[in-house]
Amino acid sequence: MKYTLLTKVKLILCLSTIFNFVSLNAQKTNEKDEIIGRLKKDIQFLASDELKGRQTGSPGEVASANYIAQEFKKNKLKLLGKNGFQEFSMTQMRIADENCKLGLFSVDNNMPPKYFTLFEDFYPLSHTTNYDSAFAEAIDVGYGIVAEKFGKNDYEGVDIKAKIVVIRLGFFGVEENPHSELSDYSDISTKVKEAVKRGAAGIIFIRNKKTDDSPSGKLDRGITPLDIPVFYFKANTGIPKGLKIKMVSKVVSPQSIGHNVIAFKNNHRRKTVIICAHHDHIGYNEFENSRYTGPQAIHNGADDNASGVAAMLELSRKLKGWKYRKNNYLFIAFSGEELGLLGSKFFTQNPLIKMKKVNYVINIDMLGRIDSTNKTLSINGVGTSPIWTEIVKKYELDTTQLKVVTTESGLGPSDHASFYLENIPVLHFFSGQHRDYHTPDDDEYKINYTGMVNSLEIIKTTIKKTKCKKLKFTKTKDISPGKTRFKVTLGVMPDYSFSGKGVRIDGATPGKAAEKAGMLKNDIVIQIGEHQINDMQDYMSALSKFNKGEKTTVTYLRGTEKIVKDLEF
Repeated sequence: MKYTLLTKVKLILCLSTIFNFVSLNAQKTNEKDEIIGRLKKDIQFLASDELKGRQTGSPGEVASANYIAQEFKKNKLKLLGKNGFQEFSMTQMRIADENCKLGLFSVDNNMPPKYFTLFEDFYPLSHTTNYDSAFAEAIDVGYGIVAEKFGKNDYEGVDIKAKIVVIRLGFFGVEENPHSELSDYSDISTKVKEAVKRGAAGIIFIRNKKTDDSPSGKLDRGITPLDIPVFYFKANTGIPKGLKIKMVSKVVSPQSIGHNVIAFKNNHRRKTVIICAHHDHIGYNEFENSRYTGPQAIHNGADDNASGVAAMLELSRKLKGWKYRKNNYLFIAFSGEELGLLGSKFFTQNPLIKMKKVNYVINIDMLGRIDSTNKTLSINGVGTSPIWTEIVKKYELDTTQLKVVTTESGLGPSDHASFYLENIPVLHFFSGQHRDYHTPDDDEYKINYTGMVNSLEIIKTTIKKTKCKKLKFTKTKDISPGKTRFKVTLGVMPDYSFSGKGVRIDGATPGKAAEKAGMLKNDIVIQIGEHQINDMQDYMSALSKFNKGEKTTVTYLRGTEKIVKDLEF
């Protein structure tokens, strides 16, 4: 067969095109394999048993932070803070000390005092002061319930000021009608508030009968302690008149240090993009936020959130070249996320760059379990700026490899919520919920690395297509990232890192009860109706007392100003 010169040229060009196509595909395959190799290396370390679940403040969390800082250095980023670390403190736990005491004394000292055994006979409750004591006359106030609208006031005609009150658990008639309206006034927090309001020097809870359930002796680390001792006296169903009680509360409250890891890529631009992922997890379930009910085990958190950290580290390697030079980049691995967004909230209150220069935030939390059948990547927060919807429409997706679904809300139980509440546009990239979430079965071998690589391409595309000028911020409609549901809501995002008395809010949702009552970011709720608010437990207890449509008042602090407004749920 003879070939003309033109035919030969065409054949050479065709063979060259085929060669280039094969070469390009091989290059892409090699690059994908390299990315998978790096992702796997990072996740295998972060989710290893040696790090013991990366509980905030633990040696495993420190090892995680050190690893991330070293990777940032390898990627030629500038470490901020103290060698890349931003430290914050948190209450690790509250434990009753052996010096807690409970004793009975006769008023006229004609009999020796009787002391009781800690945990065997009594124990402090979460509301108790950490360090204080009381020695005063005991006064029994029955169930200690005040429900004026039902004509019930166990304190009527009784002066308890500077006395130790003895209160029965539950409410009168609980056996006959456990769903009585009095049940709304019978929880320990409500009873404690009523006693404190009337000047009690100490509070002792007892059973009405020996078959009554005892309250938990586990001291809530997140509760704001009172200034008086609060005990449960489980050895008794009543205290004889004419006795004095001595209460000594000694509670050990060790602090631990969490570690945010922060590094900066300076492209000498006016605006900065924050790319973040939390590196902490739930350890051995020390703080009881696991879904697992078996024997103690390490929660390695491969998807939650070693996957997000690995993805963030890969972006810190790859955001190079002119396509990505429209912004500076601040990479942050947060700690304390699992305990209430502690690290991200601390950063927004103590930023290492000027917050007004932050253009937007990309949060990567759980990117490792793209379902092999549905192949769906969730992007939350697209309502926080008009540009996000425009960009999502421009994605060129091979739907056999990846599909995208979106939600508008800027709130959610992850670190982007802290920035949304600072009026900064956010996006949260999420591969979806699964049965291994917050269990010891969230392990590295279950990670879908191909799904991660495809998801990373979407994140990079989003960054490339984002305008370099300041993005417009828009509020979204959803009210709260919390999982607890009540019959009513104020429509606020509580500040879980606030340790003072009351509940400080991070923002009020437009159109909801709090906003209609004039509440603003950083206001501190101290009372709802007749219910005083010392902490989140009081806040949740108060909300449970109201039904939709009911009217009451809300009292809150704005700086030193005390504001009382009408409230309708």
